Amino acid sequence: MIIIFGEKSYGKVDRVPGVCYVVTTFAHLNYLPLFPLRSYIVIEGTESGGEFRGKQIGVSLKSMIAGYARVWIGALTILAGIGAGAELNRALLARQMDGALLLGLIAAGVLGLLSFFVNGKVGAGFQVAAHVVSVVMWFVLSGGAANRKAADATNFGLFLLFVANVGLLLFGLTRLFDHAGAERKRELFNQLGVEVPDDEEEEPRESRWEEWDASEDRRRR
Repeated sequence: MIIIFGEKSYGKVDRVPGVCYVVTTFAHLNYLPLFPLRSYIVIEGTESGGEFRGKQIGVSLKSMIAGYARVWIGALTILAGIGAGAELNRALLARQMDGALLLGLIAAGVLGLLSFFVNGKVGAGFQVAAHVVSVVMWFVLSGGAANRKAADATNFGLFLLFVANVGLLLFGLTRLFDHAGAERKRELFNQLGVEVPDDEEEEPRESRWEEWDASEDRRRR
């Protein structure tokens, strides 16, 4: 078994479009975050070759939570979803139900996966659709089964489906951390040492970036 241990950035939050965002560097084992080491404000657009221009800050609680949730809960959700699909497919075969329900299972799985990898409102839309399809499947399959084998597969499959939906919901809640609010935006600008623009649509003017020590404004992911 190959074991990979190192440092990697997770938990991208507080994005100010075109300006910056916050990430946290974790110690990881096989790319699963173990514990946070430090957080950075990353200047958007400076990422290159595994490095970026930015400034180290205290560990961001919001970024740390997002880093853990998006990886650990994401992995649990995917595993539960795969298990739910396998068990409910077995239940459908035992109950001799039509293929429309199988298509529903596939649709729920695909929508759930898309919600992990697509950001913004589109990703949120995929997530809502996955929840809706799952609820429909729940009501259809929660009726009494004709035999014990089908009942056992159905009950366990529905339990895993519930776990997958809870995980997907928690994962989706981290989207609330994606963008910085007005107050947080001011904090980030102050920490970067740039002037806060009068018009929020303008990009900040660099005032003290050149004062950063060269050893501090380039960091490896």
